Amino acid sequence: MRLGGAALLAVTLGCRPIDEAEQPPVSKDSQTPAAREPPAVAPQVSVALPDFAGVVERIAPSVVSVICTLPIAGGRPKRGIGSGTVVRADGLVITNAHVVPELAIAIDIEYADHERVRAKVVHREPLLDLAVLMPEPARADQAPVVFRERPVRPGEWVVAVGHPFGLGDTVTVGVVSGLGRDYDDVGRPPSLPKDGYFSFVQTDASINTGSSGGPLVDLRGEVLGIATAVRGEGEGLGFAVPATLARRYLDEVLTHGRFRRVRLGIAADEDHEFPGRMMTVRVTRVDPAGPGAKAGLAPGDFVLAVQGQPVNRVSEVAYLTQFLGVDAPIELQVQRAGEALRVVTVRPVEGQ
Repeated sequence: MRLGGAALLAVTLGCRPIDEAEQPPVSKDSQTPAAREPPAVAPQVSVALPDFAGVVERIAPSVVSVICTLPIAGGRPKRGIGSGTVVRADGLVITNAHVVPELAIAIDIEYADHERVRAKVVHREPLLDLAVLMPEPARADQAPVVFRERPVRPGEWVVAVGHPFGLGDTVTVGVVSGLGRDYDDVGRPPSLPKDGYFSFVQTDASINTGSSGGPLVDLRGEVLGIATAVRGEGEGLGFAVPATLARRYLDEVLTHGRFRRVRLGIAADEDHEFPGRMMTVRVTRVDPAGPGAKAGLAPGDFVLAVQGQPVNRVSEVAYLTQFLGVDAPIELQVQRAGEALRVVTVRPVEGQ
């Protein structure tokens, strides 16, 4: 009997009858499932890529190969190949200084029509890593590039055209990754001087050995930089001399026959003690007879801006003053300990 009672209990626990009176009323509406609206569909967005091929067609006739012959003691001469950019209809070319080293015994330019001619170095400026070449004889049928004057913005599409490893008309595409990169940012490559005037445009468009001297252009085909260097320990870290500086260099060379280096008559270092800034520029020495002293600068002054543009590094001060040029009135925003912020005007002179 105890087993039967247990069996009965189990059945009772498992199947509890529901009295009709306890059942909830069923409405007519609940007997018909509610109609469901179809889920909203996101509108299709069509994204068209830029016409990169059209950009290349416009710029390729202005890109050349630069072939440099170097001596080798006790052996055959060695040849190096870089790129160049045509800047005048007579075939005048701008390239990197490291593409045409001083010890070169011969330099040739091969134009887009595959005609190769001998060239001479008109000027070479290691502190900008730029050089100007002139074909001999001059030509009259070349397509010069247009240097961009509009500000460059990170995220813009760019196209690099050059001759890496001697491969002609190589095209790579990317974006502007950053602006204002200096010697340290590039990774201190041995081909560049550590005291150079650098404010590179950074791009992820592939730049390789032999690309140096070729143009980095926007979607209009306007040059916004001259390809110069790549940081070896990363990927997609290419750098170009900005077009604004390349254009100024050309103007200086063609007008004065040289590039006039700016001298402020001060020495400076980066400082981490200025309130509210992680780093700024501190004057450490002033030449008593130099432009800085005449403007009232003194050791210990903090330079916070050049021509209204904030600066944090010595390289930024050097680049901006060099870009503005010799004899140009340059406004420096200066803070001296215990005194109010002030603006001084410096007129740099030509230095060595």
